[in-house]
Order: sequence, then structure tokens, then C-alpha cells
Amino acid sequence: MNQSFYIGAQGAMNQQTKLNVVSNNIANVNTVGFKPEYGVFSDLIYEQTRNSLNDTNIKTGSGSKIDQIKTNMTAMPYQSTGQEHDYAVEGDGFFMLKDPVSGEITYTRDGRFSLAKTTDKFYLVNVDGKRVLNMDQAEISYDVKPASYPSEEAEEEEETEELQEGEHDPHAIGIYTFANTSNLKPIGDNVFSATAVNGTPILLEKAKVVSGSLEQSGTDFALEMTKMMESQRAYSYALKMVQTSDEVESTINSLR
Repeated sequence: MNQSFYIGAQGAMNQQTKLNVVSNNIANVNTVGFKPEYGVFSDLIYEQTRNSLNDTNIKTGSGSKIDQIKTNMTAMPYQSTGQEHDYAVEGDGFFMLKDPVSGEITYTRDGRFSLAKTTDKFYLVNVDGKRVLNMDQAEISYDVKPASYPSEEAEEEEETEELQEGEHDPHAIGIYTFANTSNLKPIGDNVFSATAVNGTPILLEKAKVVSGSLEQSGTDFALEMTKMMESQRAYSYALKMVQTSDEVESTINSLR
């Protein structure tokens, strides 16, 4: 079978993967703090030859493939909601979450939080019940549910409470980042897990957390629709190549 058949088939599969990524981005156009993904293509001839420079049996290929699927971590504008426990991060950084059952640590830009009562305390949690961590990586909790709108007197009393040097407010939400954020692994539900490539989380002590606001989705609807039309056309052309290659092979076989 000639090489064009394989190039066409490989191209169709790549475009299908790209369409899956684009459709997921479009589906989350209104998801708070969502970070869109995009596929990175690589040339098979260059890739295989480059990786085999020191090998006598040089492997080559034709066409292209999706080498990686990356996430665009660009910070987006936030929008006021007026809800007390909605939070947005101004600039870079992530909220750190802890699963109360498994203890798994994850990260998100989705600041839709609420207070959840247990037997003895109130915990600040996200929509999936994962607990929000403070600047010391401890769960934010209250012995008594705080008032929704504290009075000015209460605010003045809070301001008079001074923290020792190096101490953090136990109720202050921690914002964390990594030396390399491009390899954070999306695990669904709008959260990410860190890998060895990311390194240890770094506390952003001067990060600004905006209360009563939520970050908008990072999906650019017009751009994603453009990508979808490009992928659909490329997909149809790749299948046309497969069909034409099959017809050529059938013609050749019939002449024998």
C-alpha cells in the first residue's frame, strides 16, 4: 500500500483529536476559571530523524502527529458576582485544594467556594467539597460560622489584631504557583494536579484575591470556531486522500 494512504489516515486521526480538544473548549466557554487546551503538531520526518541521529537504523516517518496537548494558563479578567464566598485571583497563581477523603492536593482557578459544616467546624470548600487551603497549606476552618456581612465595629476589631512576624492569617486564602506551570495535568472538574516537572508549589504572598468576583473562562469562542472549521476541512481532505489512494491501488490491482 502506498505511503499516501497512511499519511491520510494519520492526518484524519490527528484532526479528530484536535476537534475533540476544540469541542471541549467550546463546551466550557462559560465555565468559571477554565483554561483552554490546544494541540501541538510535529513533523514525523524531522522528529524521527532527529531522535535517531546516533542510531544506525534511522527511523523515518511521513506526515504529522499531535505531539502534545498543552493548556493556555493566561489569566483572564474577572467579573463581580456579589457573592461573599466567590473569589478571583488577579494575575497568576492557583487556589490549593485538599480532598478530605483521599488527602489529594489539586489546584484550580475556579473560586466558587462556600462554607460546609462538619460535626464541629465550618470549612471553606469548592463545588466538589474539596477544602481550600490557606497560606500555610492548612485547611481554612471556622469554629463558628462567620457573619455574612460583618459590621464596621467588627472590622475595626479585626484590624487591631496583629500577627507576629512570619505568621499568616489562618483564614487568608493561599495562592500558589510553580516554576513551570505549562505541564500541570488537567484531571477534570476544572482542577489540575502537579507533576514532578512542575516542582514544589510556591506561595505568592503578595497575590491579590478579589472577593465577590469570579474569573471568566479563557475560551475565545470566535477563535475556537475558526479552529473547528479548519479541522473539519483538514479532516475531509485527509479522508479524501485515503479514498483516492484506495482507488489508485484498486486500479493497479485490476490491471495485473
